[in-house]
Amino acid sequence: MAMSKSLIIMLSLILIVSCQNESDLSNSNLGKFYAGDDAIAVSEEIDMEPPMNSTPPSPPIEFKLEKGSKIIKNGFMKFEVDNLESAKSKVDTLLKSINGYYENEQYNSYGNRTSYSLQLRIPNSKFDSTISVIENAIGDMKSKNIKAKDVTEEYVDLNIRLDNNLAYLNQYKEILRKAKSVKEILEVQEKIRRIEEEINSKKGRIKYLDDKVKYSSLNLEITELITREISNKPNFGRRLINAFNNGVQVFLSFIVGLVNLWPFLLLIIFIFIGRKPLMDKFRSWKNGSKK
Repeated sequence: MAMSKSLIIMLSLILIVSCQNESDLSNSNLGKFYAGDDAIAVSEEIDMEPPMNSTPPSPPIEFKLEKGSKIIKNGFMKFEVDNLESAKSKVDTLLKSINGYYENEQYNSYGNRTSYSLQLRIPNSKFDSTISVIENAIGDMKSKNIKAKDVTEEYVDLNIRLDNNLAYLNQYKEILRKAKSVKEILEVQEKIRRIEEEINSKKGRIKYLDDKVKYSSLNLEITELITREISNKPNFGRRLINAFNNGVQVFLSFIVGLVNLWPFLLLIIFIFIGRKPLMDKFRSWKNGSKK
């Protein structure tokens, strides 16, 4: 009997100890679970920007340029010439000799003049000498406007920002590789997308500046006045042709003026045709009122 009581007591003690161990294990697991949730919550609240107490990544190579290294030059010149095609041929030859090209070429003919509107792209190093040659070889210069803009500071700033963007992009790609939660992955991908857009924008601007610096722009307008060429020649036949051409131009201008005034002409014709019936009616009304 005593032995049975001792056995019952031992079983009871074993059961109590077992329950306590399970409770401790459960609390331990619960603690780990809460710790994991807290870790997830903290991870999801991570700011994807670089930490405020960390310095931005240095560019791989420090980008420096002396002031005045990047100059954009452009200009406008207007000439009157005696022979339009001869002047255009001179420009063609000059442009070919300096390895330049036409960005735009437009021919116009109106009234007593013909002209070319040309947009030249000239190697920057040969821009000033080309301007000098054109001044002395084309014709009578009527206007000239040359400008130069130093974009060195903007060019250096763009390259430094581009290098920093590339360094940040590499950092975010490394963060993306280690990301665990879906939210963190999406946030990092959005940051990467924005940085890539900035990189493409800066690369495009740098390419544009490089092109403008490498090739300067010159808008050149050359015009031939036909009537002046004819009248300057002391020849009766030429003067007669000139007078005939001027007469044709005056007649055509007169016709155009009449067309512009067609509503008034129509009104005058209507009044002239309807004048007699209106006068007859007026006289009849006047005689009737006297009676």
